[in-house]
Order: sequence, then structure tokens, then C-alpha cells
Amino acid sequence: MAQLADAACEGAEGFLEVGLNVQKLAAKLTPPLDSVAVRELVTTFAYVLSVMPLGSAQPGAALVPLDGPAIPRALKDSDDEVRSLWLELGGAVTHPVARARCADIVFTLRLANARDAAEKAANAYLDLVGGAFRMTEQSHALLRAWTLARSVNLVPLAQQVASVMFDTARDALARQDNPHVFVELLDALTVPRKKNAQPVDPRVDDLLDRALLTYTDTRIVAQVAKLVRRRAVGDESRIRKASEVEVTAYLNDADRATNAMIVRNHLSEAATRARQLNVPELERVAVARLQSAPPVEWKIIESEIKIPNVLFRSYLRPFERADTWLAALGYWFHADSPSGTLAVNERTAREVFNQSVFSRLATTVMFGDNDLPKRVLGDDDDVFQRELIRVETMNIHLHGLVLADALDLIRTRFGVPSFEDLYGSLVESGVHPDFAKALAKAFILYWVGEFEASAHLAVPKVEAAARALLLELNEPLCRTAVGDGSGKFPGLGVLLDPLTENDFDPDWSRFLATFLLEEGMNVRNLIAHGFMKEVGRETAALGLRAFALLALITSADAVDRDEAVVRAALANPHGASSRSWRQRAVNAVRAAWIELRR
Repeated sequence: MAQLADAACEGAEGFLEVGLNVQKLAAKLTPPLDSVAVRELVTTFAYVLSVMPLGSAQPGAALVPLDGPAIPRALKDSDDEVRSLWLELGGAVTHPVARARCADIVFTLRLANARDAAEKAANAYLDLVGGAFRMTEQSHALLRAWTLARSVNLVPLAQQVASVMFDTARDALARQDNPHVFVELLDALTVPRKKNAQPVDPRVDDLLDRALLTYTDTRIVAQVAKLVRRRAVGDESRIRKASEVEVTAYLNDADRATNAMIVRNHLSEAATRARQLNVPELERVAVARLQSAPPVEWKIIESEIKIPNVLFRSYLRPFERADTWLAALGYWFHADSPSGTLAVNERTAREVFNQSVFSRLATTVMFGDNDLPKRVLGDDDDVFQRELIRVETMNIHLHGLVLADALDLIRTRFGVPSFEDLYGSLVESGVHPDFAKALAKAFILYWVGEFEASAHLAVPKVEAAARALLLELNEPLCRTAVGDGSGKFPGLGVLLDPLTENDFDPDWSRFLATFLLEEGMNVRNLIAHGFMKEVGRETAALGLRAFALLALITSADAVDRDEAVVRAALANPHGASSRSWRQRAVNAVRAAWIELRR
């Protein structure tokens, strides 16, 4: 078996290839070796050297897998017979590759004196450098030899390995190939030293500086810059130079790109890294170029769903039968959350998320106004939340249509109510006069076709109504003045959390968040900052619905209500339903049909 292992190592370019050679050579042996023995010898060379991530506190390489379950079988799961085989092979093999692997296993499993095994393995790894192994495999062998020598405090041997690592990295830089080999070796050579340790070879700094100007791949440049900054602690000039080179690499990527989306992505990365690395001059350059970058040619993916008119008619039937505009408006106020039921939406989003491999593997970048990158979705939770928002947004668009149709039907049947009548009815129902006044005006503006003005009046009042409700509950909201800063109340995104903690219906909380806030349709910010170019009747109707929801449960006199009353109103913000049993049945069928088609 030792002879077979040595023969399999000849000409191999990596440890896994040695295992394949073992199988090929064993098949030609006469008489044949025991198949179990051959399998164990193949497994011996199936273990891999795993390099620690860049920037680790203890760089180097480890022999894995150590613990199971794993493929190949974890080292610690081997039985006594296999361990005896490894121990005896270590004393019989002669090829550097075989000696390194067997001695490393002996050290890792502590099958013999650890110091002797580590020294034997490290020397064997050094001997295989310059042989047939690929450069990447040789660099991993050096990192493992360096790790072994340091682990048992073999200082002269560790210095010898470090010297070979430096020469290997220098040769890789001179040839401008294998940049990952260079980075991995320099990561180990630049690790912060412990007390009384040997100083880092000063030539390492020169090698890093040369690498910054040699490599052009942005990922490699960023990794080298990171190593420079780690080595140059206290040298602000050198740190700044490395950061400038890194940011410039992203800008150069943008120069070479031709696709508008890719250009913007590189410029966004340049601006982000410049801010993180405190290079304000290049940040301004990147942001200016990002703002003036070529426009993105967006591809619109459309899908259709046919909704039978009977569903719209069933929803509008109460408005057709109402005797007065006030009764019809009462039906409108009792409509369910436009975003749908949170539990159903979460179930739908989870099903889509679980079935879509692409959405889980691809990187998703969200773009905001003026085609500027806004956010990169990170983990599975981000992707799931985005899918949930997509489901809710579809529901909101659908309900926006029926809410607008209902308001149009009220105007067609009863005309536009006078401001006095509308304002008076709202105040009589207990709405705070300030909110009643704004809500009445917003309704009338909608009915006369001034959708933009209606939305601009109603949407900002949602935040005011939410704040008023929380003040009734005496929630600590105000951010007090500190120094020269002014005291102020937080925005709607912050206010929704304490509302939910005070029993606010989660279906309605999700509607307000998805319709108004940045992670969803962002209507609040688009209106507040003048970016909504056109306000349609559906958006205006949804804005009225959002404002009316909270305005109708505010009080003209907060001291007359205790916290329990306010929480009850939040838990059921649209009040007791005024729908007949027939209407409830029709709505239930409609909801089931929509869910089925979804």
C-alpha cells in the first residue's frame, strides 16, 4: 500500500488526483489488493486543505473535514484499524505528497507525538513545493506547513516556511498570475504578531505596494488594500493611498462597462467604499458620476389576471343600494385592509419563496428614484420580506381599483356632498376637528377630480394621526433636544412599531407600511419630496383610505379615553362591520377566488 501511494503521487497535480491515481493503479495490480484497503487509501487523499478566510485572526490552513457527518468520512470518525493504517503508512511512504498527508493526519488526530508529527508534515509540505502540484495546491501546502510549525512553536521551521511563502508570492506577482495565491500567502505573512515574535520581513510592505499597482481585478485590489491597511496601522498616508487605489479600481470598472445597469452598480460600489474608507473626494466623484450615468433601459415583465366583473359588482352592490351618501361612505369606511390578511400573504410569499431557486441564488438590487441603487437584498429573510411586499402590493393595486370605483359610484349617485355636511358628520362621529377638516377636504378634492391635491393633503396626515393616537397612550415619542439639536417627533416608520405593540391590527399596519414607506410603494416619501409625477385615482383613493383609517379612531378630547379604549380602537380600526350576512358571504367567496387564482 505504501508503494501504491508513492506511485499514485508521481505526476499528480493535487491531492484529489492522487486518490484517482490510486484507483487506476490498484485496478492493474496482480494479485489485487483488498478493495476495502484501496478504498481507505483513496479516502486518505480525499481530505482537503481549507484556507482560513481573508483577515482571520489566525490565518493559515486546516485539514478537513475533522468532525462529521461529512464526505469524505470525518477524520475523527475513523476507527482504530484505519488509524493504525495511517500511522504505519506514515513510516513507510517516501514521496513528499504521501509523507505530508500521512504525517498531517497523525498530527491532527494526535496518533503520535504531536511535535514530531507536525515537524515531519511541515518538512514534507516544503519538499513538495516546486514539484508537479498546481501553484494553488503548493500555496495551500505552504500555509499548512506554516500553521503546523507555529502550532507547536517550531520557530526556525516557521521562519523557513515563511521565507518560501514570500518567494512564492513574489514569483506569482512577477508573473502576474495566481493573484489569489499572492493574497492568501500575504494574508499569513502580514498577520499581527504576538509579543516577542519575530518582526515581519520589511520586504513584505514593498511587495504589497507593488501588488496594488500591478493587479487590475477589483476584488484582488480590494483584498490587497485591506492587507496594506492592516500592516500600516498608524501610517495614515499609506492607508489613504491604499483606499484611494481600491476606490479607483471600482471607478475604472465603471469606465470599462458598457451596460448602464453595470455602470451604475460599479459607481454605487465606488461611492459606498469611498464613504466607508473616508475618502470624501472620490466619494463626490463617484456620486456625481452616478447621478449623470447613462439611463437604464428597464425591462418590464407583465402578467395578466382576469377578474370577473361579478366580483367588482358584488363589492359595489352595497354602494348601489345605499339610500344616502353618508350610508354609502359608511360602507367604504368598513372595507377590509387593501393589502389583505397578513397571515394569508405570508403563506403565499413563503410558498413562492420556497419554489423559486432563482430568487434565493441571485443577488437582488433595489433601485430608487432617478435609477439610483438603493439597497442590496442580503440573506433569505430579506428576499422573503421582498416577496411578501410584492404580494401585498398586488393586493393594494387591486383594492385601489375597487375603492376608487366605490367613491366614483357615490359621486355618480349622490353628487359631491358639501364640505359642511361632510365635516359635520365626521365631527359628530367623534373625529378630531382638525382631522375631520382635512379628511373632508381630501374627499371633496377627489370627487372633483383633483387627485394629486387630494393625495398631497391626505397622505401626510397619516403620520399626524398616528402620532396623536400614541400621545393618547402616552408613549414616549419625542426625541429631546441635545446640544444645538432640536427636539422632534420621529417619522411614520418609527411610529408604526409602538402602534403595533399597542394592539394595532397587523393587517392594517402592514397596509400602511407597504403603501406609504420606503420598503414598499414609498408613496409618503414620493409625495413629500415631489417625486410622484402623476397621482391616479387609485393612489388617491388609497391615500384617503389610509388617512381615514386613523382619523376615524382619533378623539376630539384625548383625556376622555383611557388606554384600553384606544387599544380597542387600534385592534379594530374600521369598527364593527355594517355588512349584511349576504355581503359577508359574497366577500368571502371573492377572497377565496382571488387566493385560488393567485
